[in-house]
Amino acid sequence: MLADLVRAAAHDVLDGRGLDTAALPSTVTVERPRDATQGHYATNLALQSAKQAGVALREFAGWLAEALRSADGVASVQVAGPGFVNLRLAAGAQAGVVGEVLAAGSRYGIGDAPDRFVAPGWARTPAGTVMTAEQLVEEIGADAAHYALLRSGRGTAIDVEPWSRHTDDNPVFFVQYAHSRLASLVRNGADLGVTTAGADLGLLIDDGEDELIRTMGEFGSVVAMREPHRVARYLERLAGAFHRFHGSCRILPMGDEEAGALHSARVALCDAARQVLANGLRLLGVTAPERM
Repeated sequence: MLADLVRAAAHDVLDGRGLDTAALPSTVTVERPRDATQGHYATNLALQSAKQAGVALREFAGWLAEALRSADGVASVQVAGPGFVNLRLAAGAQAGVVGEVLAAGSRYGIGDAPDRFVAPGWARTPAGTVMTAEQLVEEIGADAAHYALLRSGRGTAIDVEPWSRHTDDNPVFFVQYAHSRLASLVRNGADLGVTTAGADLGLLIDDGEDELIRTMGEFGSVVAMREPHRVARYLERLAGAFHRFHGSCRILPMGDEEAGALHSARVALCDAARQVLANGLRLLGVTAPERM
């Protein structure tokens, strides 16, 4: 994972200069910058660790950037703002994430997180009334209730009405539908003779593929925060990235077209994205339907 690469580089930077590596946090945050022109990912590790290591912030950030520039798959690195380190990955370099997901399966990105986050026992609605979790289940169903309670965060009111709709403005439906659509694509691919074993993942260089893979790669960092509402909102971002990928990339062969290497790579990507959604939904105590 990219977070592990960043932490390892920072460890080498400090150790090589005789500085205390204990200044590094146990979990490194790597996120997509709000401005996509700044790169694929950004880390605030220098801001977290420079003071503890007894190093000037921009100096530490510069050391880290220089170390990361020589890492495999990294196209460019720059220091931005007070000490953020922005990275841009080489084309196709992120395809390894797909292989990692498929190899780890249901354990991908989970780390030492609990099997399932515990939802609050009650919720406040925009109308100001209080509903118990049991009442919310009766009103909108178990999946929507668990998801809504965990997504809202502490003290955030829940607008109950949208959660019963089978539309994209219902967050749990949006995520579950993406999972079922991905499962369908994997099944249909198998029926059409698309094999994913040994797929050439280096072919995944389209912008839509790139966004989906980058978003998948953030899962472990989000889970490590141990904040269920972040996991829920991450799953919605991942579902959105899938829909954009699906809209821009033809995944399965059409008509008499024979299954080829790109079909195999894209179906493997679909299977990996499905797995990440399933893992996240399981953490929230929500089912991951294969069909809807």
